[in-house]
Amino acid sequence: MDDVCKKLNSQNLQNPVGQSLCQKHQQVPKLFCEEDQTFLCIACTKGQEHAAHTIFPIEEAALKCRKKLQDTASRLRTNIGEWKDLKSSKKHKRSKWRKLMRGEYAKMHRFLYEEERLCIVQDEWKASINQHVKNMEDTIWKINETRSRPDLDFLEESKEILQTSESLLSEKPKSFTLELRDYAITGMKDWLKRFRVNITMDPTTVRGSVVVSEDLKSIKHREDDCPDQPNNPEKFPYYFVFGQQAFASGICYWEVDVSEQPQWALGISTKSRRQRTYYSVRYMLCCEKRGNDFYLITRPGLVFQQMKEPIPKIGIYLDYTEGSLMFYNAIKYSLLYGMNTIPLTEHVRPLFSPCPPMPGSRVGPMTICPVEDSS
Repeated sequence: MDDVCKKLNSQNLQNPVGQSLCQKHQQVPKLFCEEDQTFLCIACTKGQEHAAHTIFPIEEAALKCRKKLQDTASRLRTNIGEWKDLKSSKKHKRSKWRKLMRGEYAKMHRFLYEEERLCIVQDEWKASINQHVKNMEDTIWKINETRSRPDLDFLEESKEILQTSESLLSEKPKSFTLELRDYAITGMKDWLKRFRVNITMDPTTVRGSVVVSEDLKSIKHREDDCPDQPNNPEKFPYYFVFGQQAFASGICYWEVDVSEQPQWALGISTKSRRQRTYYSVRYMLCCEKRGNDFYLITRPGLVFQQMKEPIPKIGIYLDYTEGSLMFYNAIKYSLLYGMNTIPLTEHVRPLFSPCPPMPGSRVGPMTICPVEDSS
């Protein structure tokens, strides 16, 4: 440090224009302390404050700092390149991954489209009927057009027209029987279970000859007090029990085991207002046995659908906001029926009703499935 000071003493210490003086000694700063990053005059170096510090003339310190900044800039440029390479690599990998995912979803879309096509193939009978009607209409037009031809041409063309007509007339119209089709919808099980809610029955709403279990999960008819069933299935007595939970928003889903109930009714109950009076409204899916066949019937009465066999577990999906109530086969996760645009303005409660046993038969309970049940 002494050599640096002697060298600076021999130089002109006049204050260059605009340069600040050392506030402590009122001398021109000629030195730079590397540790404290401060400017010093020669007098500042004679104390103990900077005795152990590294001191450089300002010009040398500036040159050293410029070189350091230049090296830093070079390192930053190298680092920028590395980060850009990383970005490019990640972008490439992400692009490749997105392409793979789009490919997988495209396959799923094609699969679901084909699945949907198979589910609604019953509508193809409409196209078949339309085509047959058109063929007959075209033949009638040919008959009318041919009748005005000269006899020779008429006899020559009529043979083919008659053959076509006989072929068309040989096909008799067949009635279309609406039968429940069990088509599982891929992914429906996992999607529905996202909205599972815990439902319990409200024993205070019990009416008639039904009894609710202690855990509030099951309901059945009393064996010693079952009403006689009329011959007309439409007059079966429905004794309803409501759920304790009430819903006024969102989506919820619950499942009910009806494997021991050949006949049942499930759905929701709400209130509607007409002028100043509130009255109860029920939206239900019912299973009724008529003869040897089972039928799904909706209340209000919109659907009368035959089933191949009873369904052991029913899923009920309610979207309050959309006014949508859907019923599913909760074994195959296929759609049974859906009610849309239901005018919901009041709280909605689940609805349960086991039908009385048929003469000479015994039935078990109708049971709400536990939320954790994934079977």
